[in-house]
Amino acid sequence: MTVARGALGRSAARHLADAALAGAALAALAVFAAPAAAQVQERPRLEAVRVAGEVVVGGYAGIGGFIVGRFVAEEGVQRAGASNETTIRNTGYIGGIIGGGLATAGVVYAIGSIGDQTGDFDATALGTGVGFVAALGLAKMVLGPEGRPRAGMSTKARWVTANVIAMLPAVGASIGFNSTRRQR
Repeated sequence: MTVARGALGRSAARHLADAALAGAALAALAVFAAPAAAQVQERPRLEAVRVAGEVVVGGYAGIGGFIVGRFVAEEGVQRAGASNETTIRNTGYIGGIIGGGLATAGVVYAIGSIGDQTGDFDATALGTGVGFVAALGLAKMVLGPEGRPRAGMSTKARWVTANVIAMLPAVGASIGFNSTRRQR
């Protein structure tokens, strides 16, 4: 009988300890959740002009960043002694992607942060990367594996395709920034 009471006593003590632990966790949650809930701010309204500026200026800054990044990378690898044309071209392409990505994300973040609003640069950069992947996929679908316009593609269609491909990283960056946008 003493064994049974001892087992029952340990079981009750275990349940009591579990209840105390759960109560302490709920109390801690109540203490820390109230200030966190008070810090949640209403997200500012989207402004069409701001978003259009992010996409258009960010897109063209990305093109400029790609050109500068490619030039710097190609010059750097040539000065380092590389003479293989494929190595120089591939290094330039990687430098262009990095330069274009940083330019796009930086400009979108800067335009989005004008005034009393701000966002998360990491989300903006991630959106730029997703936009680059989408642009690469669209380019492969529309232009083919060699990246050249197909025979019979009109000049207007070529320009539209080139602009859409160029703007996709900025669209991704704008989505990334505006999904984290908040008041300062």
